[in-house]
Amino acid sequence: MKLSSTDPLIAGGLCAMALTLYITTLAPTVLEADSGEFQFVTWLPAIAHPTGYPLYTLLGWLWTHSVPFGEVAWRLNLFSAIWAAGAVGLTYAIAKQLLQATMPDTASLSQQVAAILAAVIFAVSQTFWSQAIIAEVYSLHIFLITLLLWLALKYRQINPALAFTFGLSLTHHITAVLFLPALSLFFILGIRDKGLGIRNQESLVPYPLSLIPLLLYLYLPLIAPTVPYRQLTLSSSQVLTLYDNSWFGLWQHLTGSAFRGELRPYAIGTDRFLMVGQAMWQQVGWTGIILAIMGLFILWQSKRVELLALTSLAFLIIIAFNLIYFIGDIFVLFIPAWLMVCLWIGIGSLGITRWLAHKFVQRRMTVNQNFYFRGFEKRLGQNINRLLTTALLIPFFLLPTNLLISQFPMLDQSQNTATRDRWQQILSEPLPHGAILLSNDRDEIMPLWYYQYVEGRRPDLLGLFPLIVPDPKYTNIGHVLDQALQSRRPVYLIKPMDGLRLKANLTPTGTLFLATPIQQPLIFLNPKPESIMLFSYDHLPDTISKGTPFTATLYWQTSQPLTIDYSSYVHLINEQEQGITQSDHRPGGEFYPSHYWQVGEVLRDSHTLTIPTDAPPGKYRLRVGWYHQPKPGQFIELYNLIIFGQITIK
Repeated sequence: MKLSSTDPLIAGGLCAMALTLYITTLAPTVLEADSGEFQFVTWLPAIAHPTGYPLYTLLGWLWTHSVPFGEVAWRLNLFSAIWAAGAVGLTYAIAKQLLQATMPDTASLSQQVAAILAAVIFAVSQTFWSQAIIAEVYSLHIFLITLLLWLALKYRQINPALAFTFGLSLTHHITAVLFLPALSLFFILGIRDKGLGIRNQESLVPYPLSLIPLLLYLYLPLIAPTVPYRQLTLSSSQVLTLYDNSWFGLWQHLTGSAFRGELRPYAIGTDRFLMVGQAMWQQVGWTGIILAIMGLFILWQSKRVELLALTSLAFLIIIAFNLIYFIGDIFVLFIPAWLMVCLWIGIGSLGITRWLAHKFVQRRMTVNQNFYFRGFEKRLGQNINRLLTTALLIPFFLLPTNLLISQFPMLDQSQNTATRDRWQQILSEPLPHGAILLSNDRDEIMPLWYYQYVEGRRPDLLGLFPLIVPDPKYTNIGHVLDQALQSRRPVYLIKPMDGLRLKANLTPTGTLFLATPIQQPLIFLNPKPESIMLFSYDHLPDTISKGTPFTATLYWQTSQPLTIDYSSYVHLINEQEQGITQSDHRPGGEFYPSHYWQVGEVLRDSHTLTIPTDAPPGKYRLRVGWYHQPKPGQFIELYNLIIFGQITIK
């Protein structure tokens, strides 16, 4: 397929424009979540979360150590912008090839304008743009996918370059394998049509060259012994192994076994399909969706079944996989599907303008038949048709312009220094040597590891979070807190998590919260054999004045695992067992609700009640219990009420 001599210049110009946009909105410093992780993993180099991303890690190491200026975190953010800009240029080349194949009768200029439209829309699509300005793997992933598609369209057979690129894509992001069925069908359906078909039957034979890049995965066991966080030591008896450097551990890491539980085909509902529709609308709007549907129709009408199969099957497989995959950031895995949508938009826009221009010229020919039947004038009409087709494409650029203007304030990360500012504040605290810093969210701890492993700040500190290792002792923040306190090291929460007051005393210390073990309760009871038992309670005031608050501190113990998040209540009742004031809440809140509780552990539950000013003097007692609400207005009691204690109201 021949390309215009200006196509490389246009692709390069689009790369430069996209890179300018991405640098303008680039995150300037360290980030949370996977971005924060990649910012120190590539610098070391070390091992990232499954599936390891060896290609990204090695290229990132080379990049961050080659660029002599800027913060390391910023360098890796820029790394994403460069690959994303390259993907935009390749998107133009792919769109141009598709347009030339489906509508060869249109002028090269018209094809170029429509291809530019497709590339620009993809460049400013919400999800792709958001990943182009932070340290993430998806820019390089899309670059490899676009390179793969461009090679497939250019050569129409499995050649060494295509096979090697496919192997490289698998060493970066394993979801590249989702393109294999579409590519295979594309080659199988290829026919000899103006030199666009398969050249020989040997091209259907898989190329062994695609297996060579997979050797990059050997990087993981080779680098593992030098990874500083491969093992973390809380105490002499508490050693956490984050990476199992064995062949079984390597297999588990490569296959992402930790995420297998998120593949849930049985859980697909209408909400998942609505999610896909809403996400597509966020990328290209209703106008883009309509143009994409028209592009699909034109592909079908042009009888280029191999091109229809390549784009539509890839789109459907990506959507189908994402529907059954329930990870939290699933939206980023849709980017290759939105690439297909943008390519269809380019085809649809050129198809519409070609049709409109043809109708206009045809009408003029009907009105002035004598004039247009002459050869010179007929050629003039064809030229007008081509110019009009190109001119009618210009208004379609309002779509990417609108996306750019509307999404710029939302996606702009150029002023995002919140993570850096927060951790600079934490690390300036006078924390004791060897302190443990806790969060219920892995994402919030990654910046600490960045400052430790890249800048060498406070390497004595230990950051912990739930699921840091696949061990039941670390399944939630409450269990992690238990292990941290058991180590006898100073323990701090990096943010308010009041629900953990069930398990520890939380004392504000600077911007953190010091966690210490709860003292033994003052009064012990003989609990009844219930699923949640009142184990003890702190001493209650003997007398209290009207309008005065007091705290009832209860200690609960579970005798069996709980599957529901219950609420507890405390009522102050008179001698007729009528309540005069009460307190209800869900112990543990969002951080340690009752379905996390371990059998046998004793948990502290504090309720604050205020004596009404109109309460008659006399003796009162406390009534406590549990309930849950299956739906609004419906309360189900857990077990019999307990009445205890005595308070005299003056």
